[in-house]
Amino acid sequence: MTAIQPLAKPLNYTEIRIALVREVMRITGMPCIKDEPETQNTPRPKKPYFTMKMIGPGVKRGDDARTKILDIHGNPTTSWNVGGQREIMVDFNCFGNSHEEAYDYMALLQSALELQTIQEDLRRAGIALWMNGSVADFSALLNTGYEGRAQMQVAFGIAANMTEDLGEIAVVPFQGDIKTDSGPTEVTGVVDVTE
Repeated sequence: MTAIQPLAKPLNYTEIRIALVREVMRITGMPCIKDEPETQNTPRPKKPYFTMKMIGPGVKRGDDARTKILDIHGNPTTSWNVGGQREIMVDFNCFGNSHEEAYDYMALLQSALELQTIQEDLRRAGIALWMNGSVADFSALLNTGYEGRAQMQVAFGIAANMTEDLGEIAVVPFQGDIKTDSGPTEVTGVVDVTE
């Protein structure tokens, strides 16, 4: 029996998160943390700042394609590429000193995601902008005042691909009965299909 080999991961969410954080910081000049602090005792960055969280990390879009991999001469091999599109929904939040400050920075991110230079950077990281969301007011009561907070959900597209080598069939064994007027005859053999 052949030992089961672990497959290579088709996606690297750490690299995707790093690319998104890098773009938020480049666009706004502010820190962007992966998520809100895990506990209430964890200190938060100085305002204004962004948070992001992948809330739909790999929604499958349609059927995955299966394509034969060709060698350097264009001849088919025994390997296949299996892959398709995945959607990542990302929840961005901006915490500001006022409602307006949070809205301003979120509107900046929203508009900048449409810039060609930003989309080129994302594409180099294997990420495509699919749907740029709307800025929403998520300001909330904090202690004795309101904390300015703007929120936006953005859909990004990525490709998930894996390769498998199906090998090739060299021989085909067969077994059966041939019925003739003189009675059945059992037939067995092996056909070499590589010849």
